[in-house]
Amino acid sequence: MNFVVPVRESKRNLLGAVTHVDGTARLQTVSRNINQAYWEVINAFRKRTGVPILLNTSFNNNVEPIVDSVADAVTTFLTTDLDGLVVGSYLIKKRTASPEDWSRLALSLPPYSSLHQVRAFTALDRQETVCEIRTGPSSREAVRISSELFELLMRIDGEAPLGDILDLIAPNQNQREALLNELRGLWEQRSVRLHPMRAGSAAEPLSSSINLSSGARL
Repeated sequence: MNFVVPVRESKRNLLGAVTHVDGTARLQTVSRNINQAYWEVINAFRKRTGVPILLNTSFNNNVEPIVDSVADAVTTFLTTDLDGLVVGSYLIKKRTASPEDWSRLALSLPPYSSLHQVRAFTALDRQETVCEIRTGPSSREAVRISSELFELLMRIDGEAPLGDILDLIAPNQNQREALLNELRGLWEQRSVRLHPMRAGSAAEPLSSSINLSSGARL
């Protein structure tokens, strides 16, 4: 943000989303000559609303830094409630992914995640062996997971097709759905990775679970 400027008092209610409690806003300008596509987005919004201003915020969820690549952007898009994603001349929208779509993805653990079995209190007077996935050196970064998911993740050496692993340990459809739901939650927290198989694999690419519309005019 290039400048901090006072918002005119008569416009503060209209621009409440960008106005700080002290009546200022961090202003970032867009030149038509420098970034015509983004300028046209703002101009189209002005024509619809009479307001030539858009709210600009960081592109990330609450467990990661700002996205740094197209892959980061797609991951954040798929694991949040965003309605659409624009990358270059592509407009990406979601469709409902089937269990088969999910099964075609590869599953891996990021280098900062580790699996643990520990004794812990599950009630005031009861200890049990529980399974955890940690994203740091301390147990404070631990998330408890089911023993079935723990077994699934322990089978992974590098990356593996999710469908193949599910076939091995979860032949029952209800079990598969439960494990998929648990994995989705961990993916949203970046404790695991779900991604296309590497080149040369028979797995379908991640774009099989989203729709791409090329040439959208901005």
